[in-house]
Amino acid sequence: MTEITQKTLAIVCGGGPAPGINSVISSAVIEAKKSGWDVYGAYYGFSGLAKGEKNVVPLTIEMVSRIHSDGGSVIRTSRYNPTKKEEDLRRVVDALIELSVTHLITIGGDDTAYTASCVADYAMNKRGLTISFVHIPKTIDNDLPLPEGIPTFGFETARSLGTQLVSNLMEDAKTTGRWFIAVAMGRTAGHLALGIGKSAGATVTVIPEEFLGKEHIPMSLIVDILTGAIIKRLASERKYGVAVVAEGLLERIREEDLEALSCIEHDD
Repeated sequence: MTEITQKTLAIVCGGGPAPGINSVISSAVIEAKKSGWDVYGAYYGFSGLAKGEKNVVPLTIEMVSRIHSDGGSVIRTSRYNPTKKEEDLRRVVDALIELSVTHLITIGGDDTAYTASCVADYAMNKRGLTISFVHIPKTIDNDLPLPEGIPTFGFETARSLGTQLVSNLMEDAKTTGRWFIAVAMGRTAGHLALGIGKSAGATVTVIPEEFLGKEHIPMSLIVDILTGAIIKRLASERKYGVAVVAEGLLERIREEDLEALSCIEHDD
């Protein structure tokens, strides 16, 4: 087994943007550089590495010391997943090896965590090299299995901002005497929708976790829930409200119900 003596860290950001990414990059770079390590930031996640491109930037303390208050990611991000093709995974590992990378920090959700694990396994099993990795759970979906009571970073900020938006909609609904439906992100999980709905005091919040034991949810059931909330409000002489609906419900709705709708647009 080949051993590399100089420790070199690569930082890769995957998935969508979330608050706090630059804080992680800054902290990791400062600690690594103080320990004498070389540090690279890979631009646009694994997408360039999967093409064999070493589109990286050497990171220094001077470059990152004040980025913690900036939004976004100074090394950008990408949703590209190289584990879907072995050739892409091979190019990622070989690019890291050519950069003499010994340690990897990935920032992202479950896809990025899985990719980091695959990179380490491929490097060991196919190249005889150890690339140690640490994954930083970054996702506003809060759908990673962390210890109880510890949310993924980005979630609380997204929940707070979403709460402000829904609170404003509540006022608009009351002023106009209308109903609004707010769809919250979160992929298949309803944590963000529930957090926003509870914090803003939304009239009703619907999340996929409510439908235990149901692989597919009839569209009519969701319509009945929302209609029932409207009728209850009318019974108390309040003809307005806001419903927060998790986007993950869409994946659970029966396909035939969606195909029967003529008033919606379908993605390719």
